Amino acid sequence: MIKKYAVVLTAVLAVILGLANNAYCLTAKSFREGIMAKKDIQTSKGEMFSWYAQFSVAGFIQGYYAYGKDKTWLEEAAIYYDFLISKMDKEPDGYMGWVGPYFGLEPEIGSVVVGDANLIDPMLAFSEIVMKDPALKSSPLGAKAEKYILLARKTLIEKWDKRGGYYEDGMFASYLNTGIIIDRKTNQLRSLAGKKWSENLNKHAKMAVCFIKLYRITGETMFKERAEKIFSHYKSIMRYHKDEDRYFWNFWEPLAPFDWKGAKTQSWVDVHSYRGGYQALESATFVEAYHAGLIFSEEDMKKIINSNLWMWNKSLTDIHFKSSNGTPTGSDGDAGALWPSLAEFDPTIREIYAAVIKKGNNNEVEAAYFKNVTCKEPPSFKRRNVIGQVVLPDIPVFPSRDISMAVCIPSHISAGKSEEIKIGCQVRAKGTVKLTLFSKDGNTSLFEIGSLDAKRADDMFYMKWNGTDKSGKALKGDYRVRFTMNDSTREWRITLTE
Repeated sequence: MIKKYAVVLTAVLAVILGLANNAYCLTAKSFREGIMAKKDIQTSKGEMFSWYAQFSVAGFIQGYYAYGKDKTWLEEAAIYYDFLISKMDKEPDGYMGWVGPYFGLEPEIGSVVVGDANLIDPMLAFSEIVMKDPALKSSPLGAKAEKYILLARKTLIEKWDKRGGYYEDGMFASYLNTGIIIDRKTNQLRSLAGKKWSENLNKHAKMAVCFIKLYRITGETMFKERAEKIFSHYKSIMRYHKDEDRYFWNFWEPLAPFDWKGAKTQSWVDVHSYRGGYQALESATFVEAYHAGLIFSEEDMKKIINSNLWMWNKSLTDIHFKSSNGTPTGSDGDAGALWPSLAEFDPTIREIYAAVIKKGNNNEVEAAYFKNVTCKEPPSFKRRNVIGQVVLPDIPVFPSRDISMAVCIPSHISAGKSEEIKIGCQVRAKGTVKLTLFSKDGNTSLFEIGSLDAKRADDMFYMKWNGTDKSGKALKGDYRVRFTMNDSTREWRITLTE
């Protein structure tokens, strides 16, 4: 399902990673004109338009900082953002969106979460700069910033909340592929049966980054809480390889009951085997969360850095990357890629990035930002954008070579009644997965719920449990279900009520 449409993002990911030869004149106006002249921006619609339109959009903010806080970069950014807004359509429920072909549901049309997040995210980056600077705020740019913040409230929050696009389960959350399309005959919104599932992880991470910026701009805790729940889910699915002291994670995992289709999940569960740009994008969102003081510790970031260094072929003259699960090549070349957002933390990542830039495989604004901003400071794990104290949740990442997925869905049920938890997992080796109930703090083993036998080295299976102990007594409280197989461990937190 997802693989079928991944190919359309190839060019997007290449530009984001600086792997396409795009040179721009170092003026804000020429930079904007160069973006707007691209044919794909003029002819595409919907989600695809959002990917094309945000190809080089980070260059406006990079240019502002790279060239001494030159205000023309913000002025040209506002012209571009207003052009993007002019491409929005009014949808049948009155909300605005970038309407076009609905990936995976063609020929249906509609707007999608990631389309809105792709294009509103840079507007919020602009707004944060303007609203913090009294001179900019009092200029015409201040009105633009207010406009973009209001757009975010209406389009990212209000619209998708009313359409049921946000899903929470315990301490985790995700945004959804809603399956809501615009019926061409009636011009009304319509939900397609069986077409709702949690979005790809990179897509709702985009929403989380928008919420981080909204929190910093407004101080409203709801935005922080949503970002925390989304990134908590991310950290909970990470796998630790102790021999290499590194983390990596899957492209998609289930979170909601509708993410299952019978005995299987709605989508495949794995690291993307041939397109490394996705994890480059995701690691950049982890950097945003880290700087905001959310979810990730310094040790977490070091393990993410270790993963990208493990992927690298150790050459600075003929640079290549395998994927984070070891796949060497894909249909577009390397299966992995440099995660350049980590250059601010690590000298080796910075050295690789400098070698890439030296080859001329980056636009001039990106190269100028690296030289004039990133490299002006030594590598450091100092957090830049923390509000208040940093309090990180207890989300352990266990060594998990053989258990690639472990979930309890839903995580909250009334025990001993008609409700059940689907305890599911996917493995990478033959053997038995033992399921054990632990206390809330994870320190006390209570009893074994059951076990699942893997007949092959790529098995997915599940069992159902109604929240009772061995005697049939309904349990009450917060617990952890721990999955163990060979030397691999995963766990999931659950809540049982009466």
